[in-house]
Amino acid sequence: MDMIYTIGPSVIAAITVLIIAAYTWNTLRSASIVTVVWGVLAIAIGQYSFFAGVSEWQASDWIGFLLFGALTFTPAGLLLVAAGRLPSLTHLLAQTPTSVLVMTQVYRFGGVFLIMAYARGQLPLAVGLVTGVIDLVVATTAIALSVYLRGNETRAPRLVIAWAMLAIADFVWAVSLITVSFLGFIQLTPAPVMMGNAPLLVISLFAVPFGIFVSVYVVARMWTIIGRTDSLRGR
Repeated sequence: MDMIYTIGPSVIAAITVLIIAAYTWNTLRSASIVTVVWGVLAIAIGQYSFFAGVSEWQASDWIGFLLFGALTFTPAGLLLVAAGRLPSLTHLLAQTPTSVLVMTQVYRFGGVFLIMAYARGQLPLAVGLVTGVIDLVVATTAIALSVYLRGNETRAPRLVIAWAMLAIADFVWAVSLITVSFLGFIQLTPAPVMMGNAPLLVISLFAVPFGIFVSVYVVARMWTIIGRTDSLRGR
């Protein structure tokens, strides 16, 4: 079990990266290459630790916290900007079925490692167990929703939005708790230090930003479909 916990997050990230790279290879090779580079960097950096402690924040953790935040959210922001500004990426995403985008979130079965960290006493219940369980729910429903959308990618847009909002809320919950805990506004025992340390750091560097991007993009796509449908009904 120790080995599974140690290498599991990196293995899931590697598998996800390879699948995305293979899917985009013939359509947009540059996206495939960028995904592989991002995945390799996330896995490599994820073998280190940004924070000095294991169960408590240290006074020296400020630099690590800022770096952790930048590497967690910058990729999501860059992807969202690129999705609207780069014609090639915009075209790739437009040609990608919603069911495929939803299915990418199956990697969130990796939430089991957060639950394992909680069981080991390395994460507090609010981050380890709660976030881990929600991750499993998102991953399980991603499979069901993806199958449901096959054959009619525009059906049930509100249901898809609800799913994506749950996926986003999970990230917001975890990140908010980590932030307020670090700033000392609340006391969590143990402190969620391990989210910035190996082996869980890989989740923060790849799974979180990619999940944010996919969820936000899916919500935007579904809102467009709803607006289009409402417009047609109003005619």
